[in-house]
Amino acid sequence: MIYVFYGEDDFSAHEAIGELLEAVGSPDVRDANVTRLGAGEFSLDRFGAAAMVVPFLADRRLVIVRGLLTAAEGGRTPRRRGRAAGAAAPDPAAGLVELLEQLPPSSDAAFVDGKLTPSNPLRAAIRNLGPERATVREFPPLRRDALATWVRQRAEAKGAQIEQQAVAALVEHVGSDLWTMDAEVEKLAIYCADRAIRAEDVGALVSHSRESSVFDLVDAVMEKRPDAALKALTRLLNGGATGPYIVSMVARQARMVALAQELSRSRVAQSEWGKRLGTSSDFVVRKVGDQARRFTADAVRRLYDLLLEADLAMKTGGATDEIALTELIARARV
Repeated sequence: MIYVFYGEDDFSAHEAIGELLEAVGSPDVRDANVTRLGAGEFSLDRFGAAAMVVPFLADRRLVIVRGLLTAAEGGRTPRRRGRAAGAAAPDPAAGLVELLEQLPPSSDAAFVDGKLTPSNPLRAAIRNLGPERATVREFPPLRRDALATWVRQRAEAKGAQIEQQAVAALVEHVGSDLWTMDAEVEKLAIYCADRAIRAEDVGALVSHSRESSVFDLVDAVMEKRPDAALKALTRLLNGGATGPYIVSMVARQARMVALAQELSRSRVAQSEWGKRLGTSSDFVVRKVGDQARRFTADAVRRLYDLLLEADLAMKTGGATDEIALTELIARARV
């Protein structure tokens, strides 16, 4: 069987590959029956040598190829029998479809890629082999209701119960990064072993929830609301955050706001901001965009200056973490 797994949700694609690995047989024989190839090292000879032989003391043989369909988008397309010659550059995938048509029943081939264009030629050629020979699955990033359903199912799979408000908090703060989400659900399931996971557990344990308090702190500092800033600072310190950590997080936030302001001036679509900002959280993108609109570039630069002074005060022993950050808040309101 031939499989094509592609899309931005590489966690789900990874799990789909895991199911194919289980089908190969017991772990002690997998090394002899599983071959992994990247696009840069792929050739028909290597692929054929791995896929066209019977399994060794196992149920199936599996060849995993990563990045080949993305390479096909660079102008290289698979050639079918009877296709006119004349391609300007050699194509390592030329003849692949014909070879896949001869794949033994005991062999599986899995092609794994990230996001592909709708016109990807190699995906289309493999899909045209028909559902009896090829399975093509896209794994787009999960959003909103689909993500909430995934979180509930994941918690249940780990033997945990989770309240709806806790699901909403996880979706809000972690977003569609399923690698991080799975780790956070695992942590919460262990922590709440004898009861349902609640929203306050998410606030206490999930690292992304701290970003919410950091946003609150940045908002309050730049809006010159010292009372609100002190409350946000207290929440962070009570939650175990250190002064240097808070400075680094606020500095990171200020840097993201400055970058978002530049993205806005350059008219970059907000759907691209997450990639540019280095986050998969819709919550973070929304908050950064809001702050980029509300605060001036001068206000962001002033925050940087205050952070530098607070950082130096803590590192040189001129003030405790709490005093240095409290002084930052007091000076920001002037």
